[in-house]
Amino acid sequence: MEQTVKISVRNLVEFILREGDIDNRMAGSMERDAMQQGSRIHRKIQRRMGSAYRAEVLLKIQCPCEGFILQVEGRADGILTEEGQTVIDEIKGVMRDLELVREPVGVHLAQAKCYAYIYASQNGLDAVGVQMTYCNLETEEIKRFRQQYGLKELEGWFGDLVRAYEKWAGFQIAWKKERNASIRRTEFPFPYRAGQRDLAASVYRTILRQKKLFIQAPTGVGKTMAVLFPAVRAMGEELGEKIFYLTAKTITRTVAEQAFQTLRSRGLQFKVITLTAKEKICFCEETECNPDACPYAKGHYDRVNDAVFDLINKGCELTRGVLEAQAKEYQVCPFEMALDVSLWVDAVICDYNYVFDPNAHLKRFFSEGNKGGYLFLIDEAHNLVERGREMYSAEIYKEEVLRIKRLVKTEAPVLAKRLEECNRQLLEMKRECENYTILMKEAAGLQENPGFAKGEGGCQVVDSVSHVSLKLMNVFAELERYLEECQDQGKREEVLDFYFQVRDFLNIYGILDENYTVYAELERQGHFKLKLLCVNPAANLQKYLEQGNSTVFFSATLLPIHYYKKLLSVETDD
Repeated sequence: MEQTVKISVRNLVEFILREGDIDNRMAGSMERDAMQQGSRIHRKIQRRMGSAYRAEVLLKIQCPCEGFILQVEGRADGILTEEGQTVIDEIKGVMRDLELVREPVGVHLAQAKCYAYIYASQNGLDAVGVQMTYCNLETEEIKRFRQQYGLKELEGWFGDLVRAYEKWAGFQIAWKKERNASIRRTEFPFPYRAGQRDLAASVYRTILRQKKLFIQAPTGVGKTMAVLFPAVRAMGEELGEKIFYLTAKTITRTVAEQAFQTLRSRGLQFKVITLTAKEKICFCEETECNPDACPYAKGHYDRVNDAVFDLINKGCELTRGVLEAQAKEYQVCPFEMALDVSLWVDAVICDYNYVFDPNAHLKRFFSEGNKGGYLFLIDEAHNLVERGREMYSAEIYKEEVLRIKRLVKTEAPVLAKRLEECNRQLLEMKRECENYTILMKEAAGLQENPGFAKGEGGCQVVDSVSHVSLKLMNVFAELERYLEECQDQGKREEVLDFYFQVRDFLNIYGILDENYTVYAELERQGHFKLKLLCVNPAANLQKYLEQGNSTVFFSATLLPIHYYKKLLSVETDD
């Protein structure tokens, strides 16, 4: 029976049809399906559309290719039938002013056209309408674009898309066969040390049962190989699709690389990539990712697929030097190319944040609703508690709000006004915090030194920050507008940094639950901040871990074990 390769409509169009430059000067809201509110707006629009509108329609089609079947699938946001005509609706929530949306984004329209072709071909339609619905998340204003397509036109277009992806899927099938044959021939490379065989057996059993395992073992036991080898064997038996070896330090990354190298020297065919931070691998003195500042950013997406396909067909050696040489040959960004290569390898060695950080995680693997057969091997796992707290916390400084207001007030009066509204709220909270701290000191018998005159700080737990988040939503929308239009590069960079702070605060506000403490703090230097502190990161980490099959946490220091189990996992049967 022929093998079936599955790919989502979204992943197919975003991979094959991307083009042009890397440009971080774009605020990016059109490409983001706009934070936490996107699905809420989807549902709201869908409910308004009446009985002739079917929402969230699952569509899939199987396309015969050479030696395998390609199954393309996804959910159309809506299918509308009116006056005998069928229209496929694709909804995108954005923070951007809809006046600036003059035509549909190419990959958005391509998604809708895929659904249109699948539906029309399976329902005997000669023509079908495609509607792009853009909704501003702040104002809920809607702008629509509608086009009509004939089935023949869509069939030719979709056929080209499938043919462009066929060589990638074909590579994947052939490589997996070669890799698995080599895994079956590969033995554990050393005589087992005391306890090492039991360790390896426990890891294999955990992967087989799709569970989590916590391992504390002292340095010198050979944890890395005892964890890696059974994970590789499990992949050879189709118990996992990809290994993510996660570390907090460069030294542990090197140990993992050496372990894979040892297995390869014993005949293992296994493609492994180590992801290096953008700042370290960038070819330019300043990491400015736009086509005016960096020649590798200009036209990057026009060339990167060729660079990646060439590289993954060359062999298993994917060191930093090999990646850099390939990026220079094809004139592409080495960091972005490495992220693309990670899709086609068997193991990724990287920092925790590539999996767990909501702002830095690999969207290729960990976007919402994605489910892959990943095996997570988490080295020095005790470090993940504090790192997790940092990743899922956010803060906003009153002084920063005021500084940006002064920076933009002449050319962006509406933004300045929104910032002032936010500043007034934070000022009120600052006064409350001062009064509360003075009262607390007085109650503790410290009346003679209420503190603030001498620069002492104070802290107060806050019940609700919904009023602040509403004002920040208004600020965020105006920041989008400002960044679209600003020509002053210096100002733009300062505002962009603040934009990301506001975005992070709103994103974290959207996931607040009982694992968070919200507090206002007057720091010793007199700065005032509002902090959303993630006390227990386990639930947030779980959102990413459940996208894989199995997780092994290992470290030389995991005591008390119940503490780490509580803060790293929500499961009771680990």
